[in-house]
Amino acid sequence: MKTHSLILLRHAEAVPHGTAARDFDRPLTALGKEQAAAAGQALIEAGLNLENALVWCSSAQRTRQTAELALGKFPQATIQYVDALYDIDMSGLLEMLRETPDTTKTLVIVGHNPTIAETCHELAGDNLDAPQFSSLTQGYPPATATGYHIESDWTGLKTDTTELVYLKIV
Repeated sequence: MKTHSLILLRHAEAVPHGTAARDFDRPLTALGKEQAAAAGQALIEAGLNLENALVWCSSAQRTRQTAELALGKFPQATIQYVDALYDIDMSGLLEMLRETPDTTKTLVIVGHNPTIAETCHELAGDNLDAPQFSSLTQGYPPATATGYHIESDWTGLKTDTTELVYLKIV
């Protein structure tokens, strides 16, 4: 049985609604840029190997900036901008994940709430009861990252095949 890794990363803090012509175009704030860089540093410090990761990133401005700042230290990672991630719901994201090619060992999703938080909770299951992950029941703040080991192929992705192993709230 192959083990895969999945990392869910919510975009960092963006300028408030109404400050850009379209929500899609909202950039990161100065704090958001710091958060994104800190999230990337935290992934390095955790020893997560993203060198050959596939990154699916919403094509919105704030997620693109988050991915570039957080994952810029992993030049071997392949970032693909996916328009559908901008407004996808949890069931749509889970369907996308289950269609991931089995050759993808590590997949990173850079996206938006509520979908990222809902997917985190769905895949974490009872792991949220563990003290080190209990803060996720209070929300999924900007630039939060969660990581999972998956003890199945991607088509078998579900709560009982995933283990929540990483949480970083910057």
